[in-house]
Amino acid sequence: MTRRWVLVLLLVTGCGETALPVQRGRHAIVNGQPYSGHPSVGELQIGMGGLCTATLIGKKTVLTAAHCIESGSTHTFIAGGGSYKAASVHRHPSYNSGSLQADIALVLLAQEPAIASTPIATSAPSVGLKVTLVGYGVTSENGSDSGTKRIATTTISQVTSTQLIWTANPGGTCYGDSGGPAFATVNGQEVQVGVTSSGDPPCGTTDYDTRVDAYASWISQTAGGDVNKGGTTPPPPPPPPSDTTPPSVTISSPASGQTVAASFTVQAAISDNVGVTRAELLVDGKSVAALAAAPWSFSASGLAAGAHTLRVTATDAAGNKGEAMVAVTVAGNPDPGPGPIDPGPGPGPAPAPGGFGATCKTASDCASALCAIDSVSKLQYCTATCVVGGASCPLGATCYADSSGGAYCGPPAGAPGPSNPANPGREELLVGSCSAAPGAAGAQGILIPLLALLLLRRRARRTTSR
Repeated sequence: MTRRWVLVLLLVTGCGETALPVQRGRHAIVNGQPYSGHPSVGELQIGMGGLCTATLIGKKTVLTAAHCIESGSTHTFIAGGGSYKAASVHRHPSYNSGSLQADIALVLLAQEPAIASTPIATSAPSVGLKVTLVGYGVTSENGSDSGTKRIATTTISQVTSTQLIWTANPGGTCYGDSGGPAFATVNGQEVQVGVTSSGDPPCGTTDYDTRVDAYASWISQTAGGDVNKGGTTPPPPPPPPSDTTPPSVTISSPASGQTVAASFTVQAAISDNVGVTRAELLVDGKSVAALAAAPWSFSASGLAAGAHTLRVTATDAAGNKGEAMVAVTVAGNPDPGPGPIDPGPGPGPAPAPGGFGATCKTASDCASALCAIDSVSKLQYCTATCVVGGASCPLGATCYADSSGGAYCGPPAGAPGPSNPANPGREELLVGSCSAAPGAAGAQGILIPLLALLLLRRRARRTTSR
């Protein structure tokens, strides 16, 4: 691969003497267009006639190519309608003019321009990344139209440890663009990823830029920290706090103890600190309706006359669940009078015994053969034996012991009780059962006095503790 070099016009002194020629790398924007953006990019005038491009990357720090710096010459940065002289210039200590290794330099200005700086990249760009080129060079190999700010775009085709390389397609650099920037968007922010260094002839073939991120530490140290840095991966946002708060559920209609028709509407008020994803209505422990969004209004129909338990549950996105429960009575249907006799196929199978919390009339209605009555709501429900102090009662019920050493589950949590100011003293709610425990022959009605005795004992302890 052959690198192209060019000597600028010889500078003539006022005494007619010819000054030393100034060596320049091959570069300037080709296939570009006049441009007025990126105010941080300006011309770098060297001595009496040299021209490069440079970028303001700090309050007084200008980034350019090392081959644009000449010992003993003046360096002036022109941008935003202002002209700013250099207080000092600094080539990278590893710069090699023959190979253009470490072709990067800083110009530290004597005063601060009224221009916003451009951040530099601090992480490596990748192949395929689209870059924007800005410079004041000529537009063709033998052009003479330098001094106009132009812009072009291309795509990185190769990344080495210190250079970015691309084929000038559609745009590239040419003479006078040396020291100019290659911009790219990294992690959502536009940063300077390259400094125009050299290229293969003719203009518009292959271009070589010095990688800015490879020299970011030297840039920051030499500039005394006066560098606008960017292109780093932002830290991930902190994870949201764990949600452990269950939804709040209240059944606003019907009220507990209310008598309702066979078909009615259940209204609930549900709220959550994050959001409710599902709400469900259960009648006597069986799901009858579910909703995914407010309003939380459920329809219940076809209920038999008698006592029923209504329970509304709500679940949030974290899986937290809240619930509320009321007991209602469905009014009996009026007697329709005698009608035609339907011989039918005969009686169907008897309904399966209910589980804990299901309504019951006799012990045979319960899988546990234990039917209790709540003295507040008058709701008869299936109960079960349990172990005092253990988590053996379903639906949040409490386990009560009797004087004979047995223990039975009280009403399901949410039934009228301690949370209802109108019904303090939960101890009095469970007053008996329609049947004794299975296998207790002749024990019909035994649970009533046992539980009554239990309640008296609990009340006595409570009174003593005050």
